Amino acid sequence: MKNLFTLLFFTLSSALFAQQTWTLQQCLEYAETHSSQLQKVKNASLTGEQNVLQAKGAFLPTINGTATHNYNYGRNIDPFTNVYINQQVRSNNFSLNGSLVLFNGFLLQNSLKQSKDDLAAAQSDIDQYRLDMSLSIVQAYLTILMNEEKVNNTALQAQTTKAVYERSNRLKESGVITNSASLDVYAQWKTEEAMAIQAKNDLDLSYLNLGLLLELTDPMAIRIVRPPDIDVKQTMNFNDPAEVMNNAVDQIPQLKSLAYRQQSAAHAYHATQGRYYPRLTLNGSLSTLYSTSGKVVEGQQYTGNQIIGYTETTNEAVLSPVYKNIVASKDFAPQIKDNYNKFIGLTLTIPLLNGLQVRTSVHRAEIASTQAELDMNIAKISLQRTIYTAFYQARGSQAKLAALNESFTASQESYRSAEKRFDNGIINSVEFSQVKTRYTQSQSDLLQAKYDFIFKNAILDIYSGQPLDIQ
Repeated sequence: MKNLFTLLFFTLSSALFAQQTWTLQQCLEYAETHSSQLQKVKNASLTGEQNVLQAKGAFLPTINGTATHNYNYGRNIDPFTNVYINQQVRSNNFSLNGSLVLFNGFLLQNSLKQSKDDLAAAQSDIDQYRLDMSLSIVQAYLTILMNEEKVNNTALQAQTTKAVYERSNRLKESGVITNSASLDVYAQWKTEEAMAIQAKNDLDLSYLNLGLLLELTDPMAIRIVRPPDIDVKQTMNFNDPAEVMNNAVDQIPQLKSLAYRQQSAAHAYHATQGRYYPRLTLNGSLSTLYSTSGKVVEGQQYTGNQIIGYTETTNEAVLSPVYKNIVASKDFAPQIKDNYNKFIGLTLTIPLLNGLQVRTSVHRAEIASTQAELDMNIAKISLQRTIYTAFYQARGSQAKLAALNESFTASQESYRSAEKRFDNGIINSVEFSQVKTRYTQSQSDLLQAKYDFIFKNAILDIYSGQPLDIQ
């Protein structure tokens, strides 16, 4: 038994030690470096950087080297004498080819502008994901704060009702209240204990949600730092949703991203139009070759005479000496040097008919440009809906919070009075339970309204670029 208690002690100690305490700022900083989705969005930006580099590289010449090693058998053409030979020939060809686009309808220039806009849009997507992630973490953080207060409140309510039940037992023994009234209070106590258990479960789930958002190895190994005093402002930071909207238009990364994509679509359209124009290319090459059929003359050998005609008077034969060339295989290096060849030229390609590929590509690019404009308008309308909804919800929460503050104060005083009257036997258990239920519900409503107002204000602050002051 002693060993069992020792094991339980070390297990609980390890669990408590493993739990970390986080501020809201620490949660945001941790998510910045550990969010898989954020890293994925950042990788899209890295891809955009490579696309820009590739678009810049398209202005450079294209240079390629080629080397071949061939064997020819049977009848083939001697590359030096250009006559047919019937022998095995080994040959090597070496070439260096290059080309440079001089003009292609400004396609390269517009493609570079398009890739730069796509990169800027991808970088804005990173900021937008940070914004969305911050909202999710702030909401999860506030939910934990609310549930912690809820746990404390429900536990206190249960303890208070338990004390009332213990007094009711003494009142029952003295005949002030009936056994039935005492059982009613007992039932109220157990109901509130169940509410406390549910509140603790909600708190665990809210911690789990935050741990999953942060992608912790153990999602439950986290506890948050509760601010010493969460100040609930009685006034909002903004008097008009249009004011928030004007600030948000310059602050929201999503709109910046869509603006860059709109420009990108326009550049893509102009780049595609460039395919209607002729394409002028500068081409050049250096080449040489080697072949085993290559020969070099080393001298001549006299083989005799041959008759080349006759004299007119005596009809005597006119003889001419005949020589045979003495040849040898030409070495590799001399062949490479002697067969060196250079070429430079211009190529003009004029598009006449290509299966309507250019025409349809231009029309698709035009549609994409129009689509980008529509995406921008839709995003602005969606943002306006979000901001206006958050503003009026915050204003409603503000009025609701003020009313619930007064309601809670009244229900609290009513409960204290009811508790005294119940102890004196003036009211029965049913009446006491009703007052206690109203008090509990009022406290719960006030707590919900408090954090709802804080979160709605946080949304407006984030969208308008204001720093959060929740510590």
